Amino acid sequence: MQEKCELVIILGDVTDTEPTRELEAQNMRQIAQVLNASELEALCVMGNHDAFVFTPDEFYGLLGEKYRPRTIQRNGANLLFLDACYFHTGIHYAPGDSEWTDTFYPYADDLKNTLSALTGDVYVFMHQNIDPEVRADHCLCNASQIRGILENAGNVKAVYQGHYHPGHETCCNGICYITLPAMCQNENACRIIQIP
Repeated sequence: MQEKCELVIILGDVTDTEPTRELEAQNMRQIAQVLNASELEALCVMGNHDAFVFTPDEFYGLLGEKYRPRTIQRNGANLLFLDACYFHTGIHYAPGDSEWTDTFYPYADDLKNTLSALTGDVYVFMHQNIDPEVRADHCLCNASQIRGILENAGNVKAVYQGHYHPGHETCCNGICYITLPAMCQNENACRIIQIP
């Protein structure tokens, strides 16, 4: 059966394999060409490897601003995108950084307010992990705080994330945490989901 998709969501780490920054930029331009040739709408969450090479403005400048994530609605549900490429100090990752185990989401209060203002089910997309069963070095430093905010909101149905290459799935306190396996280990590591 052929699936008809409406939206492609890329969960980050699309770059950081080349020896020079210019080669990374060339790869980003090629990715943008592929996305632009598709009829599908696409959004891309920045991953730690992306942030270690490019600033967010550089990354989305190369990829295309239309691929920068934003909160959108589909079929009455809300798709919420979070950027957790921050150190626990609240400083965003920058080119040349490499400490991927120090990851943090600094906008907890804003997240509470956003969730309380949304009507309908919410699906969260992020690169880094908050799954309570995933190894701690792959999760946000404040993962338990962010999980608590999502749980207390009462409208979050699932969190889709990457970062933990083997992938994992669990449900906890009414929210499903789906970690997609990394494509660098399994090139077919994608999923078609129906929302809601």
